[in-house]
Amino acid sequence: MSKHTGASDDALANGVNQQLIASVAHELKSPLTLISGLSAQLQDPAIDSHQYQHYVQRIQFSSDRLLGLVDSILRGYELQQHMLELNLEPICPQLILEEVAHELEPHARKQAQLIAIKNTRQRQTVLADKGCLHAVLFNLLDNAIKYSMPECTIELEARIRSGHAQIAIKDYGQGVKKADLKRLFAQFGRIQRPVPQWATTTGLGLYIAKQLTEAMNGTLELARRKDGSSFLVNLQLSRQLSLFEL
Repeated sequence: MSKHTGASDDALANGVNQQLIASVAHELKSPLTLISGLSAQLQDPAIDSHQYQHYVQRIQFSSDRLLGLVDSILRGYELQQHMLELNLEPICPQLILEEVAHELEPHARKQAQLIAIKNTRQRQTVLADKGCLHAVLFNLLDNAIKYSMPECTIELEARIRSGHAQIAIKDYGQGVKKADLKRLFAQFGRIQRPVPQWATTTGLGLYIAKQLTEAMNGTLELARRKDGSSFLVNLQLSRQLSLFEL
């Protein structure tokens, strides 16, 4: 390899790293700003107990989202650097869906949205890494909240399809144009869609979700609809029964 090629590779890597840092800083700024502002209001001696509890709750919810974002970004980085150690074990995806929905429900409320988890009797377990599956579903639901219309219901479902488990996150927004499909899961692959003022986009969420899904021997795909989009996470079924089937 020539010195010129090596220098070009280093410059490319540095450019990607700088873009990554800028994207992460942009993503984290919004929840940190909210936490800082609410913390300042807590010091106001004039606020009553109801306002105090309301601010504390909002800080907690923003902190949960911030931790989810950081965890997702770190796992994506560790995977890219071949540092991520996966622990594939039988996991009930329904339980992970419920955890993620609880964490992000306050952000859905900002747009008067509801999050509905479809109950199913097919509660089989899947082979997955719990932390990675949580990060995947967190990113997908966060994305659905950002791009869905106000006052809609975002639908979540864990089901069995053709011998494998499928986790579906169904949003109701403008959808994704066919011409944007290639960029959708690319690193820093932003596409032009309106988002709420409180939301930030880095072009990392769907990229990380896809990389982590594939690391668990699964696939992540998009089903386009006229009234929105459905993200489908396909994973291997485990032979172990979930608690719901015992």
